[in-house]
Amino acid sequence: MAEASPHKLPTASLRFPDGKTITVDVARTPKTREIGLMFRDSLPADYGMLFVFSNEGGMQFWMKNTWVDLDMLFIDGKKRVTVIHENVPRSSPDTPEPNIARRGGVGQYVLELPAGAASKYGLKAGRALFFDVAIPAE
Repeated sequence: MAEASPHKLPTASLRFPDGKTITVDVARTPKTREIGLMFRDSLPADYGMLFVFSNEGGMQFWMKNTWVDLDMLFIDGKKRVTVIHENVPRSSPDTPEPNIARRGGVGQYVLELPAGAASKYGLKAGRALFFDVAIPAE
């Protein structure tokens, strides 16, 4: 993994099938996964967050206090995309809890990117991504 991001998380390089490489913050502890991209008012075009779990399984993410629209990719243990949710809408401090966007899928990793990035990079279910991160021991 690379140096820590401005948000105090380790970073890693992630390569798409087309060869394009971006930097991702790596959230691999319960606390960093819980916080995720909350309270960030922007996300650079070639940047994202990779959530890392110890095992593959079904999971659900929600956009509470996430102030940017996102694409969410659920990725299996073999680093293949299983589900893509595009243009998941942001929330605001005033968004009632029942109205906060929720998305789910099966995977061991979840990649959050700026809205539109999945299409920009030609990502589809079944495509492999390339990254090297430590798996949490939890």
